Amino acid sequence: MGICKFSSQSGVYRRVKRLGALARAVAGLGLVISILIVPGALTAYAYTNQEQALSLEDAMVQQARNGRWLQKQIAKAKRGDVVSIPAGTYNVQDLKIFKTIKLVGQGEVVLQSLNPVSKGLLVPDLGVSLHVENITFRGARARDRNGAGIRHDGKDLWVINCVFDSNEDGILATGSEDGRLEIRNSTFVNNGHGDGFSHGIYLSSGAQMLVYDSRFLGTKIGHHIKSLAQVTAVTGSYFDDVMGRSSYTLDVTRGGLLSFTGNFVRQRATAENATLINYDASRGGTADEVRIVGNHFVNHHPSARLIRNPTPVKASLSDNQITNEGRGRLSRRP
Repeated sequence: MGICKFSSQSGVYRRVKRLGALARAVAGLGLVISILIVPGALTAYAYTNQEQALSLEDAMVQQARNGRWLQKQIAKAKRGDVVSIPAGTYNVQDLKIFKTIKLVGQGEVVLQSLNPVSKGLLVPDLGVSLHVENITFRGARARDRNGAGIRHDGKDLWVINCVFDSNEDGILATGSEDGRLEIRNSTFVNNGHGDGFSHGIYLSSGAQMLVYDSRFLGTKIGHHIKSLAQVTAVTGSYFDDVMGRSSYTLDVTRGGLLSFTGNFVRQRATAENATLINYDASRGGTADEVRIVGNHFVNHHPSARLIRNPTPVKASLSDNQITNEGRGRLSRRP
């Protein structure tokens, strides 16, 4: 892995220098203050082992070096190249991608930012398609409360075996109207700012949203999936509000084709919205077809509803299993 030097004017350099001074200042008291980096915040802990504090400081420096290395590798890559990323934690912030490439993690690869982002950790540019695989996107925060693991301004996005953990938006797709977002075997956990305007996945612009064999856990107030695509298909996936007080499991507000098939959904009593699936055409488009087939819904909410569908298109519901637990009551009424 290539190593780069820090400019004395860089924010990372100044922060590391301040943390080092803090650790040395209290060493004479028999304590060492270690700084645990959490995206968007600094949290201080007291330790008696100075080596532990220094190792955290070193880790912060290494993350920044890793991020600069990754930025260089992406810049050097040619259209269609595969960029292999060695195991490690990489500090990246609004890393623009200007060509269609693949990013593949080797071992445990984590992308995170030590500072607030403007858009997201990775930001594919207009017209660019991106394939990401075996990567964790963690802790993206922005001043507008929409910091995304991936802010996709490009065309097509393929997400394979990835984790989106504690971002304000796991994925926010705002790119080509004819774009395709395909997600397979990935996990979205604890995403959302908690204000109801950020989600596990939000596709605001695109033709197709396809989700297969993925997991959505603890989305905070917002929806697990929000889609304005012409085709939205979710298959073989797992949804659980946990303690996130999630809103809709799936929110489709531009009509089109909706297929929700072979999924498991657990709605908690504390869910922010009693309805599991919303389908309407309030954001334009036409109401075409709704299929909700072969799912298992486990409900704890006392006044839950399976689907809200104010459109003239009748939803096709078949072979769904509904289990009410505790004081849960789930209605099939549209």
